[in-house]
Amino acid sequence: MRVLFFNEGNLGTHILGQAQLETALRVGLSEQADVEARFAGLSSMGTLTGLLATRPLPPLAKAQLDFRALRWHMVQSLRARARLRAQLRTWPADVVHVHTQSVALALGATMRSLPVVLSVDTTVRDWCSMPAWAHSDFSMASTITPSRALERRALCGAALVLAWSGWARRAVQREAPGANVVELHPGIDLNRYLPSLRRERPRPRVLFVGGRFKQKGGEDLLAALGDRLGRDMDVELVTPAEVPAQAGVRVHRLESSDPRLLDLFQQADVLALPTYGDAAPWVVLEAMACGTPVVASPVGAIPDMLDEGRAGVLVPYGDPRALGEALGALLDDGARRARLAEAARAHCERNYDARRQFARLAGHLRELTRVVPAAAPAL
Repeated sequence: MRVLFFNEGNLGTHILGQAQLETALRVGLSEQADVEARFAGLSSMGTLTGLLATRPLPPLAKAQLDFRALRWHMVQSLRARARLRAQLRTWPADVVHVHTQSVALALGATMRSLPVVLSVDTTVRDWCSMPAWAHSDFSMASTITPSRALERRALCGAALVLAWSGWARRAVQREAPGANVVELHPGIDLNRYLPSLRRERPRPRVLFVGGRFKQKGGEDLLAALGDRLGRDMDVELVTPAEVPAQAGVRVHRLESSDPRLLDLFQQADVLALPTYGDAAPWVVLEAMACGTPVVASPVGAIPDMLDEGRAGVLVPYGDPRALGEALGALLDDGARRARLAEAARAHCERNYDARRQFARLAGHLRELTRVVPAAAPAL
């Protein structure tokens, strides 16, 4: 079985998780001898395409009529269609796996010629409804209506939709009742993300990992810890953002594959992610797999990932006081941290093992190639 995995790619410093998807897929692929795979995806936008996709169009922008969401989705989808067709001309596949559906809005002809599977961590509506964008143009329902209509067509046209969480599955079923959807997260490499003995240090350590520092609650975290930083606890911030220097705060610029980041996950006492805008953040699973308790806001699929609070602590977004109290109570209770760490690792082993998840994915793909024989791709 020949599978073409097509990834929309990292979207600047604000969305960096797409590379982790490829890593997870490769981990599982290594144990499926009958699957031949190729990986492809979008490169960064050029100057012209960037302007077409994102530049405000006054005075239409003032009237909320420049449809930036639609322009971005169509530019990316047309680029994805051209790139995907070029790949299929040189490497005919039995089935195509596309992440995410937001770059698949122009793949109708391809979907009619061979099975296309869409990998979905969130829908257009749910992403644009995140509290992080509450005061932006994208929060206006009318501005995303065309994108939602095209998304619905893509979801219904796909041979299969892989929803990364129960939250995403429910959203797909709401947006496209006719879609063939199953719940399947790609998982992570549990042989890499492992608990480790923590080294002795004078104060407990809180870890934050996030490219969008403000939208992921980084400012709230610093406000929540206040004058306790450097006295009662330290915080490690992994972010490209510029953060003012202060006692007890250390900033790291690390890629997801950097072994120093893995060490931070393993050595932290708690991961804090009081985010305003996330679908299914990888850092939550990475910390859980390392046996590091997670305190996060109930945004997107995070409640699913934390087993509705049984494998982590959920706190309201935008409430530094509640966040500080939750972190303080957890750092003061070693027995509770140990229980959460055990529950988190067990939850990952049951639901997020990349090898087991890929075996499930391969089963779905084999079924599709039997039911819908591949034809020559539409060029």
